[in-house]
Amino acid sequence: MPELPEVETIRRELDRELPGLEVREIICKDERLLKPDPEEVRDVVVGEKFEKVGRRAKLLIFRLSGSKNLLCHLRMSGRLLFRDESDPEDKYVSVIFKLPKGKELRFASARKFGYIKLANNQTVEEILNDYGPEPFKDLTLKKFKKIVSNSGAAVKNLLMDQKKIAGVGNIYANDALFLAKINPEKKAKQLTDSQIENLYKSLEQVLKEGMETGGASDQWYRDAYGRKGKYQRYFKVYGRAGETCSRCGGKIKRIKVGGRSTFFCPHCQQG
Repeated sequence: MPELPEVETIRRELDRELPGLEVREIICKDERLLKPDPEEVRDVVVGEKFEKVGRRAKLLIFRLSGSKNLLCHLRMSGRLLFRDESDPEDKYVSVIFKLPKGKELRFASARKFGYIKLANNQTVEEILNDYGPEPFKDLTLKKFKKIVSNSGAAVKNLLMDQKKIAGVGNIYANDALFLAKINPEKKAKQLTDSQIENLYKSLEQVLKEGMETGGASDQWYRDAYGRKGKYQRYFKVYGRAGETCSRCGGKIKRIKVGGRSTFFCPHCQQG
């Protein structure tokens, strides 16, 4: 699933391309992905212009003229592609926004878990308020310490709980815990103050690396131009089960934590 670095990469690219462009037509090939339904979205959105592309956690927020909003969640396999209409067809495209000068915004979702949803300002605020604080925005070290020290959940599960901490998913939780030398199964409230501070810094480090490399394309993710990210070249432990630990020379192990594949070094991450 695209996480904060991947979604932020797409946001930055689309925010360069879309503002000022009018939605002239919406083609929908799968009505399940355009909510509440294609006709209502067309009635409200066609003729409006994109004003700004925002983001909260893994959610993209398209601000349109007339105080209209479209929310987009990519889920496991979603892609938002800025194309020329003359470009070759992209796989799994379900929704196409026709724009001026032969441009298109294509929404593809191979596994059909993603969506684009029409929402008024009040609904947007209600949805955003349900997220926890986010790294680089409002997640301070003080807030992070309070969240961690009050949780009896496994620390990896806590990092991925969007109501507690917004934007972090499986890839960056694994790598941050490795850098911090913390066992992913350890209960969050058992971490010492120094471990919490180290984890906070490690989380910011891997997320920053993810944004600087355009995100991780280990599976479905592509940026708004259809390009792969590069963070997968720098995975610390994620997806590296059986490989040699870069820090101690031990073997990276894969386990399940909260039902999700989890990668760590049993030798380095005993704390």
